[in-house]
Amino acid sequence: MLHIRQTDDTLTRVIGSGLSTAVPLFIGLLAGNMRIGTFGALGAFAFLSFQPFSPGKLAVRILKVGLAIMAGFLAGALSTYVPWMIPITISLVSLTGFLVVRILHIPNPGAFFVIMVTAMGTGVSLDIPEMIQALSFVGIGVAASVFWAVLAVIFNNRVLNRPYRNDARSYREHLYDAVENDSELLLSSVHHAGILFLATYLAHSLGIGNFYWVAVSCAAVLQGRELKVIFHRHVQRIVGGMVGLGIGVFLFSLHFSTMETVVVLIVLNFFVEYAMVRNYGLANFFTNPLALLLSNLSSSAFAMDLVGFRFYGLVLGSIVGFAGAALISLAMDMYEKELKLAQKYHKDVQDPVADEDAEAK
Repeated sequence: MLHIRQTDDTLTRVIGSGLSTAVPLFIGLLAGNMRIGTFGALGAFAFLSFQPFSPGKLAVRILKVGLAIMAGFLAGALSTYVPWMIPITISLVSLTGFLVVRILHIPNPGAFFVIMVTAMGTGVSLDIPEMIQALSFVGIGVAASVFWAVLAVIFNNRVLNRPYRNDARSYREHLYDAVENDSELLLSSVHHAGILFLATYLAHSLGIGNFYWVAVSCAAVLQGRELKVIFHRHVQRIVGGMVGLGIGVFLFSLHFSTMETVVVLIVLNFFVEYAMVRNYGLANFFTNPLALLLSNLSSSAFAMDLVGFRFYGLVLGSIVGFAGAALISLAMDMYEKELKLAQKYHKDVQDPVADEDAEAK
């Protein structure tokens, strides 16, 4: 649970992530409108797709992820006008995200934050002008992510002597490789999307407050490719989440001012990013109080209500995610057996024909 994984991750990336979140938070604080901070923090998640590419290539990458996050937020917010479309919207975004991530071999967090922001978009109730304004706030976080990501990768290269990485393969080459070598691509992606649909539908039907946290927890657990990894993430998310909720309750009891809350959020973000690549369970000690404080920053909900909503989302989402992953694993095993039987049958049918041709010659 508390094993620290060795990594070549740099503190530069961790600091860049924290500063990306800090920009919209401080803008919101200075403007007296913390919606800028809360929505802007969603856009700042684009930074987490950071890879040590050249500055120009990294800027394009972060911008593309940021635009995907903005599109996901808009899709989620629009779906609230037709409530039965909410589970469908989240599942369609997850389907698209899983396909893109598998085809392009994008490392974790992959499409997680796009799915997460889409889910959180379904939790807002905004008219069209307010929606456009909120989307612009998300864009502030995206712009901050691009800026700090470029500075971080330049610093790593010129000061820490970290070489730039290069993926020379084109989108077409990635697609051809996926079609030829990843026979589980479509089936696995559809299963993931179906599980997220079920998780969202259950949470929405049960009337759980901040129901989108169920979908977020479910998507987080499903990030693993193997059932063993998913099981570990399931346990780490629940155990680490419980500790995190306890920390959140303690922080709420301190009754921070808005300024103090912003500072604590930035510090928590540093801890999350430092721990995430080293120990997922430990990272959940900080993600949960961060989510609680961020929700409370521009929400009128009572603090303990938020803790309860987060608890239900954490437990239900993790359970549905793991149960769904077990079904996926079973389905994949059955699929592989059927595929081997089909290949064996095809070989058995062709071999007699080949033998007859040989005898005729």
